[in-house]
Amino acid sequence: MRGTAVELQPLLSTLFANAGAVGVDGIFQFVFGPQSAYWCEAGTPPRTEAGRHAAPDVTIEVTQQDLLGIMAGSANVEELFASGRLKIGGNLGLATLLPQIIDQARKGVTTQKADMNQRYVTPPRYSERVSASLPALAEVQRIPAAELDVASFQRNFLPFGTPVVISDALREWKLFNLDRQASLEHFAELQGITRHGDYVKKTFSTDRDFRSTSMADFINSLDNPQPRTDNSEPPAYMGNNIVPAQLLELIQYPPYFERSLYIAPRIWIGPKGTLTPLHRDDADNLFAQVWGHKSFILAAPHHRPALGTWSTTPKGGLDGCDFNPDAPDYQRFPHARGVTFLRVLLEAGDLLFLPEGWFHQVESVSTSLSVNFWVNSGRGW
Repeated sequence: MRGTAVELQPLLSTLFANAGAVGVDGIFQFVFGPQSAYWCEAGTPPRTEAGRHAAPDVTIEVTQQDLLGIMAGSANVEELFASGRLKIGGNLGLATLLPQIIDQARKGVTTQKADMNQRYVTPPRYSERVSASLPALAEVQRIPAAELDVASFQRNFLPFGTPVVISDALREWKLFNLDRQASLEHFAELQGITRHGDYVKKTFSTDRDFRSTSMADFINSLDNPQPRTDNSEPPAYMGNNIVPAQLLELIQYPPYFERSLYIAPRIWIGPKGTLTPLHRDDADNLFAQVWGHKSFILAAPHHRPALGTWSTTPKGGLDGCDFNPDAPDYQRFPHARGVTFLRVLLEAGDLLFLPEGWFHQVESVSTSLSVNFWVNSGRGW
């Protein structure tokens, strides 16, 4: 162990020096081999020690080379996990914060500790002023991909932050054209993180039941879903996992933005009934429906004050809502009566442009596989 101490212990200390900024409290055990292990306590101050901890919150098995790659920016922790090169045990709710811990360490910025389970006042955004200045949208247009070129999209939809469904947009995707069995062969060696329990009520909280599972096994389980009663929990959902490198060759980045502006795409897999409640993200989004159907309920950005909106950080970014458009409580949220909710049904092959700032609630109408692309488009806040 002494041979790697000079490299690994300071490196892990740097990694966890500002972990509190993303709301992390806990002990992370890193295992690099039978004779090489370190544990890190994310606290004030943080602490890193050689050896194995008696009761770590999270255990991560990874090679020294891959850790060095992660810290250098040449390897992605989520891709390593998806491909099976990095294994995670213990509290996966905490483990899902590892990409943010890494991002903080790379920036080298010390910030005030945030509590990911606390709600903050939601600050206004530039997109709210834009949507408030435009006529209310009565419906979301549906335009075939062959009739919406890049110039038209960037002229008629992007600057106004106007959502649009682009139909027949995935014709060239290998993943879209594969049959079920061929698709499973591509998923065979991959793993993902699934959400269990009442994840709807705990949306965006780290206090959720996350589990690691084989992607192929999870997809196979969708053929035999458990019957759901009115009081039962929603079905398990493999949501917001990175698209593994092995699957990237089966999809195509949409042509409407320059490739350099795209954030690593994400994959969403689940049976009928999976639900993400009303919220909004901090980037433009192109949402591709590969299998099945999904329903979206949309509300324009300037309706923020009417929807009981709250943020996961003091500066906003990922904003949740207490208002439920499927079970409206107008006594608690009287101004929500003035909100125009737009309902959109995505079919296989559809691509939805969901502009930054638009509130959306998403539900799987059938067994569903989707891929989304967040975009650093440069539209101001």
